[in-house]
Amino acid sequence: MDLRRASILLFILTSYSAWAQNNVPVPSSCTSQVNEKLGELLSSDQKSSVDNVMVCGVTVSASRTQSGGPHGSHQILPLKVTFPDGNTRLVEVVTNDDLDGVVTAPVNAQVYAYGQAFFPSKGRFVAGIHDVHCSTHRSADNGWVVVDGQKHPSSCTH
Repeated sequence: MDLRRASILLFILTSYSAWAQNNVPVPSSCTSQVNEKLGELLSSDQKSSVDNVMVCGVTVSASRTQSGGPHGSHQILPLKVTFPDGNTRLVEVVTNDDLDGVVTAPVNAQVYAYGQAFFPSKGRFVAGIHDVHCSTHRSADNGWVVVDGQKHPSSCTH
């Protein structure tokens, strides 16, 4: 094989591996350490979105529907989250009805989520996790949301 063909093959293999997403496991229990990365982002006053962030907590009220918009309807799951420093804060998990199915939660549900963290500039939530579905871009692992033991999506194949 000549050098040019070898270089092209290496480029293709490298590009493919950069696209291959990880399937991150759901933790066995909701501890403050699960929320450590999000806590660090909040402490650093992060403003822009960050991929591959996990959160767990308990819903403080039943989920609610946010209808319409350019990306369709969403479900908002409001969580009380405990951080390693002992503080508790409100964090929203946002699911997309079209990409995730309609994922709802009653009050006091145990929720785990993995996806992209975002940081609203106003409102009652200090942060949110969305893109909790199979990855749609290179830098993100496959996301998920688990409500009282029920995982959405059940699996991702890439």
